[in-house]
Amino acid sequence: MEAAVKGEPQYWDMPYLPIDPADLGQTYEAVIRVNSQSGKGGIAYLVKQHLGLDLPRKMQIAFYQVIQAISDREAREMSVDDITTAFRSMYHFGGPKYQGRLALRDFRISAKPNESQDGGTDEQPDEQRHFDGTLLVDGVLRVVWGDGNGPLSALLDALCRYLQINFTIREYSEHVVGEGKAASFVEVVPADDRKSTTSWWGVSVDSDIAGSGLRALLSAVNSAIGDRTLPELKLNIGFGATSAQDDIASAIINALGLALPRRFQSSFFEVVQRYARDRECQISYDDLIQLFQNTYFFGKPSKFGLVSFKMEHLDATRRQLTGELLFSGEKRAVSGEGNGPLSAILAAFNQQINGTLSIREYSEHSIGEGTEVMAASYVELLYDVPGQKKRSAWGVGADADITASGLKAVLNSASVLDVVAR
Repeated sequence: MEAAVKGEPQYWDMPYLPIDPADLGQTYEAVIRVNSQSGKGGIAYLVKQHLGLDLPRKMQIAFYQVIQAISDREAREMSVDDITTAFRSMYHFGGPKYQGRLALRDFRISAKPNESQDGGTDEQPDEQRHFDGTLLVDGVLRVVWGDGNGPLSALLDALCRYLQINFTIREYSEHVVGEGKAASFVEVVPADDRKSTTSWWGVSVDSDIAGSGLRALLSAVNSAIGDRTLPELKLNIGFGATSAQDDIASAIINALGLALPRRFQSSFFEVVQRYARDRECQISYDDLIQLFQNTYFFGKPSKFGLVSFKMEHLDATRRQLTGELLFSGEKRAVSGEGNGPLSAILAAFNQQINGTLSIREYSEHSIGEGTEVMAASYVELLYDVPGQKKRSAWGVGADADITASGLKAVLNSASVLDVVAR
């Protein structure tokens, strides 16, 4: 470039001159044109610029083939939006809109001794990892567990054990994205053919490194299983009948008259699976009803209770609640204001606890007929304590007074969450 300023030489020996597109008033994106003849480097660059992901070389090749096929099929150049949308769809990346058949709801990783190691050696025994979590499988919550040398192999063991999905990891890598987040990349192949020429990639970004790897693994597995039929979950209830989520909900409405909201059904179904898992997937009808009552304090003593209350209208939109609540057997006078009874009791309750409770979902219906009619209320509360992960739980209440029913549901939800009182 210094020679060019001096006007020499007249002829250049190099076939290409690298320049900054900004010198020509252009951006990099404007000059990278992607079609079926494009190289993988430009595609990988655009993914890195717009999604923040530095793809492993083998994954670059795999995704390049995806873009090449789309461009060939549609006979056109691919825009940046085309490329990022194809990436999100292919790898189930970028939120619920692109969620695959398998999604990680929550999990816990714990250590356990490696039982296969000879206990007679002087060496420190290796520890295995135990995965205990909840997956969303085709819209249904499934409680699964597995063991392995690490979190990913433990999840693979769980997938094989419960869903007959049998893969192994051939490649894994990760890098930092932004502040405090990790991007993970996983390549899986069939467990019985580790040298297979066919493989599937997955990717995920999460603030928790273990969660990032686990979700990347599920991303790859989602691509691998396609629309394959997966084993249904069946629990034995009563006299050998096989039951799933809808059957559990039917048992609750028949026994207690409670028509649980759909998300409440899913939450309780998870509780039932955990209970039945160590009992050969069997739970009696009576045990099922007892489990529901004990879990949600329905007709049972709870940590927080309603002693008395008075609701007053302050104006057309504001209400004030005053009354007494039980805090682990101790009576406390409380007062709070809100747009309705539930917001008023939360305003009063939040003054007495560490953290903050807020309503995530609420519904109600009547039970019985005529003079015996009662109201059943369902509340899902979100508990936010600074420095801790947010938690949510359902509560249910029933009373002849619909306001009291809603207040009881709030207090029972707080009891399930084991909210800490000041």
